[in-house]
Order: sequence, then structure tokens, then C-alpha cells
Amino acid sequence: METITNFSKKNTKHIAFYAFLILAFSFFTYFVKYNYPPSVFWDENYHIASAQKYIDGTMFMEVHPPLGKLFIAFGEYIIQPNKNLDTHKFTETDYIKDFPEGYSFAGVRFFPALFAWLSAIVFFFILYFLSKNPHLSAIFSALYVFDNALIVHSRGAMLEGSHLFFILLSILYWSYLISRNSKIKNISYLFLGIFVGLSVMVKATGAITFLLFLFLFAYDYRDRLKDWRKDILQIFKNFFLKLIVVIIGISAVFFPIWYIHFSLGKNIASDKTYSASEEYKQIIANGGVANPMNFFVMLKDNLKYMANYNKGVPRLDVCKPDENGSYPLVWPVGDKSINYRWEKSDGGVRYLYLQSNPIIWFVALAGIILSMVLIISKFIYRLEIKNRKTFFQIICFTFMYISYMAIMLRIGRVMYLYHYFIPLIFSFIMLFLVFNYVAGEYLKNRKKDTYGFLIMFLLAIIVSYQFYSPLTYYKPLTTKEFNQRVWFDFWKLKAIE
Repeated sequence: METITNFSKKNTKHIAFYAFLILAFSFFTYFVKYNYPPSVFWDENYHIASAQKYIDGTMFMEVHPPLGKLFIAFGEYIIQPNKNLDTHKFTETDYIKDFPEGYSFAGVRFFPALFAWLSAIVFFFILYFLSKNPHLSAIFSALYVFDNALIVHSRGAMLEGSHLFFILLSILYWSYLISRNSKIKNISYLFLGIFVGLSVMVKATGAITFLLFLFLFAYDYRDRLKDWRKDILQIFKNFFLKLIVVIIGISAVFFPIWYIHFSLGKNIASDKTYSASEEYKQIIANGGVANPMNFFVMLKDNLKYMANYNKGVPRLDVCKPDENGSYPLVWPVGDKSINYRWEKSDGGVRYLYLQSNPIIWFVALAGIILSMVLIISKFIYRLEIKNRKTFFQIICFTFMYISYMAIMLRIGRVMYLYHYFIPLIFSFIMLFLVFNYVAGEYLKNRKKDTYGFLIMFLLAIIVSYQFYSPLTYYKPLTTKEFNQRVWFDFWKLKAIE
């Protein structure tokens, strides 16, 4: 008993130390000077316009659910860096072309950057609950902390920072539940539903986290499922009960967030009605947007708009010289990098590029391949499973990865490299789990050698991050310096002459 207590205290100290370290490093990679550059890039033109509509009480509809844009608006509302500027024209457009002189991005970028920073510690605890090894969890957290593509995009007034945070929270809660080895209560399924709901209410692609419910149920009822024929009716009864609880959790987020969205849209600017029905327009005219009786009329119109919007998005055309989109099958190798903005500076050019950290993305690709090989080998060659729990976890995240990518391959509209961020996170976890599964015994017997190798791996990640950081933080590069970073033609990095 004394030995267990001492181990627990020692483990707690390690966890606290690594958590502080990860928060410190990720603060500098994700949050410091998040309002730089002081210029708009990529989809900020759209999302800042939406955020200002919330602040000014203007009705609008958009392709994504409201939560991510509500956070962008909330950051602007609480910090108020532009309270003395005239921003009323933002509500008259869905795409802001001209920003007033002196406009600060400190408010609109605050929550996306904050969530991206906090995601680092969430990611660390996911790895810890999956492995109970704080040392390995800290080292592999570098996959998130030092990835240039995740950093540059998450620091903008866009949706991915908050979206990945809630997805990671869902995974963290799931990881915590299966780490306890105890019966999972209905309240736990309810909270999982709430986290899934938060993920979905930023972007619809967050629905991939619903698979966590299926995996949780499979783990919870693993003993009964071994002999499911004898108890099939009871298993189905329990499944539908848990499903209802999860749906209640999702609904507890879904309806209030949409209600907030509708309640803030009290007026129509410049006759922009977004094809709202006459009934919806009459609700606004009568000041009834906060009336719960009108909720489903407004919800129906918004969902209809979202569906029609996606039909109008162009398809991928790789023959276009300025095409920024790319095919999902080539996302794992970082194709295609996107030039978010550039400007000529003394002695060079400043670039803001969606560019991967190649060391991270290529080892993550190795994790994907190894996970699939391991699973296929088990079911084809009947290999012995060394660690059933870890193997189950590998199956879960591999299935989520494949499911997400299969959905992306079926989407006809143009998609971009940042749409790979969700499966990229899955691939980080897959790499971590495969390493634990394959090298677990070796790690116990040859700790010094293994951790020596991992420290070298960590240093390689940091060096690569630093090498590509000028493209992440808008620092000037000469043409020669830029071309030194073009390792592969398929990235399509292009220097500005």
C-alpha cells in the first residue's frame, strides 16, 4: 500500500510538472502576439462580419452552426479594442473588404487562439489517460504544440481553434471514462453527449465525435457482447437507453445555442434576408426573435440555408493556377500549402502560409500506416493481442480516421488542407498508441535507450518547427531562404519575386 501511495504521489508531481511545461511552451507557440499580423487573412473576412452582426443585433444566416462565431463575437465584445472605430458597415456585408485604419484583431482572435492554446493541455491529458505514462504523454504532446499548420490557422479569427478544442474535450472525457475500469453511469453518457454537441455546434464535421458513444458502449458492455446471442434483447434495450441519454446531452447544447443565435438577430441590415421565409421576416418585424414559440420557424430557415449554401460551393479544379483546394488523399503529406497573405518587407517578403511541420506530419502518416497494418495483421494472421485495451483504442481512432476521410472523399465541393486537422489529431493519437503497443515491453526493459531516441525525436520536431516558423508568424524571408523550405513540389510553395 505504501509503495502504491508513493507511486501515485510521484506520478502526480510528474503530471503537474509536464502540464505546466506544456502550457508554457504552447503559450509561446499559439498565444503570444496572436493579434499579429494586424491584417486580415483567409476566412477572417467572413467570420468577423458574422461576429459584428451578433454585436450589433443583426440577423444573418451562415453555412456553419453558430458557436464558433459566437465566441469570435464574444472576444470582441469583452476586449473592445475597436470601440472608437466605425464598424457599422460590417453588418451590411458577408465579406469585409475594407477594414478601418487602426483596426485591432485582439478581440476577434482572442477565443480561437485561447482555445488553441488550452487544447495543448487537453491533448496531454488524453494521452495520459490512454497510457497512464506522463513521460511519454509529454513527449508526444509536442505533435500538437509544435505543428506549424495547426498554429497558423488556429491563431486567426476562424472556427478551427474552438472546434478542435471541443473535439479534444470529447476525446478527453471518453479517454477518462475508459481509463477507470468501472461501470459507466448514465450521467457520463449525458456529459459525453454535451461535449459532442459542443463539437457539432462549431462545425458539422464535429459529428465524427458521435462515434465515441458507440466505442464507449462497446467498452462498457464488452463482457456481454462476447456472448451477445444469449442477451441480445437486453443489450439492445441498454443501447437505446444510452443513445437517448446522449441525444439529450446533444440537445442540451444544440437548442440553447441556436436560441442565442436567433435572439441576437433583432433587425435586418440592407435588406439582407438570406432567403428567409415571410414568416421569419414577420417574426423579426414584430420583435419576436426571443419568443420560444417562433424557434422552429427560424431553425428551419437556417438549416435550409445551410443546405443550399453548400450546393453553390465550386468543385475542386486542380487545373486552376490559383486553386487553393486539394484532394483528401494527399492531405496526409501536406498537400496543398496555402498562402494566406504576403507583403514585401525590407530585405525580403513576409509570408503567412498554411504549412505543415513535415517531421510531425510524416511520422503521423507512419502512425496511420502502422495502425492499419497492426489491425489487418490481427484479423488476417490471427496474431496474439499483447495489450487488449490499447489495441481496442487503436481500433477506435483508426475507425474514426477512416470514417472521416471516407466522408471527405464523398464531398463534391472544394476542400482545403485545414479540413484535415481533425483526422490529423486522430493520427497523432494513433501514432502514440501504436508506439505504446509495439514498444511498451522494450520501454520497460531499455528505458534509457528508448527515451534517448524519443528526446532526439522531440528535438527534430522543434528544429523543424523553428525552421518553418517564419511562414507561421509572418516573418520576412529572402527568396533563397524561402526556397530552402520547399522540400517537395507537391506542397506548391511559391516565392514572391
